Amino acid sequence: MKTRAIDDSEIETSLCSLQHDGFCVLKQYIDPSVALVLAKRSRKISDQLIANGRKTKAPIGMQRMISEDRLVNNIINYDDDFLTLASAGDHLKILIPILNDPYYGLLPEKHPNYILGQANVREGTSALPFHVDTRILTKGLECWSMQGVLALSAKTKQTGGLRVRPGSHVLGQYPDSKKVYDDSISVDLKPGDFVLFDSQLHHATFASEVNFPGWSFNLTYRAWWVKQQFDFCKMLGAKKLKSLTPQQQFLLGACTIPSSDPLSSPSMRGGYELLETV
Repeated sequence: MKTRAIDDSEIETSLCSLQHDGFCVLKQYIDPSVALVLAKRSRKISDQLIANGRKTKAPIGMQRMISEDRLVNNIINYDDDFLTLASAGDHLKILIPILNDPYYGLLPEKHPNYILGQANVREGTSALPFHVDTRILTKGLECWSMQGVLALSAKTKQTGGLRVRPGSHVLGQYPDSKKVYDDSISVDLKPGDFVLFDSQLHHATFASEVNFPGWSFNLTYRAWWVKQQFDFCKMLGAKKLKSLTPQQQFLLGACTIPSSDPLSSPSMRGGYELLETV
């Protein structure tokens, strides 16, 4: 699965936007025609799971509002192209200055030492009110969780797209979920566009005004010490993991798995040498 290259200049521009506004947009990160193919594939996988009685379980809390939307959690378990998009590509370079632990010490300095939190595809029918996606808020630019939305179809106000409050990521406050903020803007995305944003950015989604709102690929990346929402290593299995690069395996959590051995080191982090035993 090919993504376009992001040079140092675009990385710097993206980091400035993330610092100032809390989000940045990578235009045509994948080819629009490929995005539309992935949208069709998302629907097919969703249909197959539902037909087999394996519909994704509803989230808890506010996210329950989207329980009737077509949603496939862990799409990386069903399709290798989504796995590649989640675990490789130049967008990962943008996140290194934000999410990397400078004291990790066991990997090359320019490699990501953060992990994938979750990866799903969703057909955005229902609206979500303004919210943040962290359980702990920090005031200022400190950040330990980032999200990405890759548009597989056009995502606008009419098709269940994203809206944000620029700059709200530094407030250290939860938004009022009953309020529509005057300072919010719509982040319109064409197929293949990719928006990255701070998980503390106040954000929401529009309700779709059309019958077929289209799909998005939704990703969360977090500091290595944050508990993953899914055990990707066990989910994918050793054979699949060994087919991936060390960097991909690390992103999936293979070097930060808590030990069940009572005599093991209390240090939970490890380097690529651990991958020989995955």
